[in-house]
Amino acid sequence: MAQVYLQQVATAEHELVALRARVDHYEDLGLSITSHMSSTPVQGQKGASRVESAAVGIVDALQDINAKIGAYAAIVGHAEKLIEQVPQERYRRLLSLCYLCGWKLAKVGDELKYSDRTSVYRAHGWALVEFGKVMEKDAEIL
Repeated sequence: MAQVYLQQVATAEHELVALRARVDHYEDLGLSITSHMSSTPVQGQKGASRVESAAVGIVDALQDINAKIGAYAAIVGHAEKLIEQVPQERYRRLLSLCYLCGWKLAKVGDELKYSDRTSVYRAHGWALVEFGKVMEKDAEIL
């Protein structure tokens, strides 16, 4: 259960990165539109210029993206709070690097100075057990 939850968090973190990139893209697009498009009305839309129509589309897209960002940020924020409650520092770092930073276990093992791959996989398993205990306590509080 803990691993499934944390994998959802990792997915949310990746989605946040992608959505932020889209926001940057739309903001850049909005800036370039105003300099490249004319202010002539769009055919079939009385009074609306091409710039206005494009800007409205970008604003709508940004609002949708920002709502998704808020939802994903809430998931990641909750996971961060739970990880902080894991008693062992080494397990907290391992979980953060794996699920919040998206590192592979081999890289985590190198960073945390595990002697071999088996050790980091074993530590990952124990970290998930400890995280599961924290999740159970959190569920009891709710």
